[in-house]
Amino acid sequence: MYVEIEGDGPDLVLLHGGGGTVDDLAGLRSALRPGRRLIVPEQRAHGRTPDIGELRYAQMAADTAALLDGLDVHKADLVGWSDGGIIALMVARDRPDLVSHAVAIGANVAADGAPDPMAEPATNWFANATPADLDFDMSLEAKAKLLAVWGLGPEITVADLARVTPPVLLISGDRDLVTLEHTVAMFNALPDAQLAVVPAANHHVPQTHPEAVAALIRGFLEGPRTADAPD
Repeated sequence: MYVEIEGDGPDLVLLHGGGGTVDDLAGLRSALRPGRRLIVPEQRAHGRTPDIGELRYAQMAADTAALLDGLDVHKADLVGWSDGGIIALMVARDRPDLVSHAVAIGANVAADGAPDPMAEPATNWFANATPADLDFDMSLEAKAKLLAVWGLGPEITVADLARVTPPVLLISGDRDLVTLEHTVAMFNALPDAQLAVVPAANHHVPQTHPEAVAALIRGFLEGPRTADAPD
């Protein structure tokens, strides 16, 4: 699993989106670098990590946990965008011993009674997409696997979020691919959560508004716990 590690301080793991690489969140990475040791991996079949077989959200979450175990990392802060946010939530659910805080940006979970963020025609383009339609630096085989992952949907539901014990910050653009209604349903299901909606921003909010997103993340990681915040 390809990984870049830099800096000193508490561990912060930055997880790219589907089809992406470590380079996709360069602006956010730069803004979060001061005072942190950044751990920035590429998921299997993405970037410089080989395509070694099965590609599923559960497998990528297990890979991420195995990476942290291999690096002897304990209680890291996980920050993920899109597919990376889904992975961060799954690691927080399944391996809370590894996670101090989780930040999920533009992430969705399986609907489970909540609005399906991919249900509207404008956001369901990939239902009829082919591997050649994906403008990612991946093999056609890997692109086909990624489309299958998206078609299956996240292997975590709204109901599962009740099992996520680390505190979570959900960040969304007000014009995000994931509907605000779905994000609010996720927020309501999490035991210890905060929600931030960035104005005039879409699904690419960590790329278009990196300083604003980084400020929200720093405030969450360094501020009072949700339970201690005023009503």
